[in-house]
Amino acid sequence: MLKDEIRDALRKKDLGHVARLAGENRKVFSILISLAYDKDDVLCWRAIEAMGKAAGAVVAEDPAGVRTIVQRLLWSMRDEAGGIGWSSPEMLGEIVRSAPGPFRDIPSLILSFQDEEMFLEGILWAVGRMAGAGIVLDGDGAELVIRCLDHDDPQVRGLAVMAASQMKSETGRGRIAAMTADHGQARIYDDHELRETTVGALAAVAIRQLCEGV
Repeated sequence: MLKDEIRDALRKKDLGHVARLAGENRKVFSILISLAYDKDDVLCWRAIEAMGKAAGAVVAEDPAGVRTIVQRLLWSMRDEAGGIGWSSPEMLGEIVRSAPGPFRDIPSLILSFQDEEMFLEGILWAVGRMAGAGIVLDGDGAELVIRCLDHDDPQVRGLAVMAASQMKSETGRGRIAAMTADHGQARIYDDHELRETTVGALAAVAIRQLCEGV
């Protein structure tokens, strides 16, 4: 079955295989969405990342098809969807990261949900990932990231630190430098794996990157 083949590829971290499958069968996109609900499961995060790879592989041939997936993800974030698109911000960010040209309108739409607390972590993740790919975001993105450096939730603070470093935020540098002693726990998806860390450790890495101009 296609879903089993995708699961197996995700277990093996073979996101390229998932992208190739998407070129052959557009059902791959729906399956990836179905696998992206449990954020305590590393396969969920690999499915999120694979969504971007799949979109990048298909968009030149089928831009309308990928746009349909984007609209479906946005719809799932709205109240009238009848459900909550838990991983939609992250998946949208990965699609934009892989195909910034056709989807230059999407970053502002992702940010439009920033007042919805349930999507905040996903939006920060998407902002950081898009910025890391050289996608310039408007002022709303920078303002959100700086504001979230003071959030009560350490997971949100950690994601904000990561996003600020990717955005090369000089405004946030002083605040991030003061966060290196923050012992709040955060779980981060990095290099195809989930890892436990602290906000302080993330801040130390961010400061080094900002100083080096990475």
